[in-house]
Amino acid sequence: MNTYSVTNRRMNGRRGATALTVILFAAMIMLHPGAVFAQEDESPSGEAGLGIGSGLLTLVYFPVKVVYAVLGGVVGGFTYALTGGDLETAKTVWEPSFHGTYVITPAHLKGDEAVRFYGVSPYEDD
Repeated sequence: MNTYSVTNRRMNGRRGATALTVILFAAMIMLHPGAVFAQEDESPSGEAGLGIGSGLLTLVYFPVKVVYAVLGGVVGGFTYALTGGDLETAKTVWEPSFHGTYVITPAHLKGDEAVRFYGVSPYEDD
C-alpha cells in the first residue's frame, strides 16, 4: 500500500466526520432551538451570530429539503399515474414535500417560528 492511498483514506475519514458533526449540530438546533439559544441576545453581536448561524444551517438544510421536494414530486407523479389520474391522492404526496421551510432564519433559531420540514398546504383551512 502506498503512502498516497493511506493519506487519502485519512482525509476522507476526516471529511466524513466533519460532515457528520455539522449534520448532527444542525439536527440538534432544528429539533429544539429554544434549548440551544435559551437567552435572547439583542446585542448586535448576538444578532450577527444568529444571522451567521442561520446561514450556515441553511447551507446544510436547504439541499436536503430540495432533494425531499424533488423526490416527493417524482413519487407524486407516479402516484398520479398509477391511480389513473387521481389528483387528490397525488396532492397528499406533493403538498407535504413541496411546502414547508426552505431557509432557516434567525427567528427559527430563537424559537419564534417553527421549522416545518413537512409542509402544510396553504390552501387548507386552519
